[in-house]
Amino acid sequence: MKLREWTVEDAAWYAEATRDPEVQRYTADPPTITAAQVAAAIEARRDHPAAKSFCIEDAGERCGNVAVDVEDGIGHVSYLVAAPARGRGLATKALTEFVAWIVAHHDVTELRLWAHRDNVGSRKVAERAGFVRDEARDQDREIKGAVWPTVAYRLVP
Repeated sequence: MKLREWTVEDAAWYAEATRDPEVQRYTADPPTITAAQVAAAIEARRDHPAAKSFCIEDAGERCGNVAVDVEDGIGHVSYLVAAPARGRGLATKALTEFVAWIVAHHDVTELRLWAHRDNVGSRKVAERAGFVRDEARDQDREIKGAVWPTVAYRLVP
């Protein structure tokens, strides 16, 4: 498993991966996202010092995404693994490696992430990567026109 920079050539793959029902059930990515929109996001993040994302790759196969947006010393982390790559431990490995990268490249005092309350897999990934529950920040969020019950996690490096 390795993390690598996204390229615009990856955009169609990402747009297709987000159409997976589990991705749609548990991430904020819209079901209508296009390769052109993904390519624009890749370009926008490339030179943005406080926003970074990497492609999770395993044996030359694109497998998912890890991302962070840093604001006022707090990194807001997200991740997803495409359907064919689930169940291999890639999300935990990628998130753990990404946390180390964030700490090495950003002056952060805390990392935060949230997951849909029912997304047991994502919650286990967060916990295996060292994040702990932060119940005070649990909240209902409006995502894609619906109200999602979300649970919060934090990691202090």
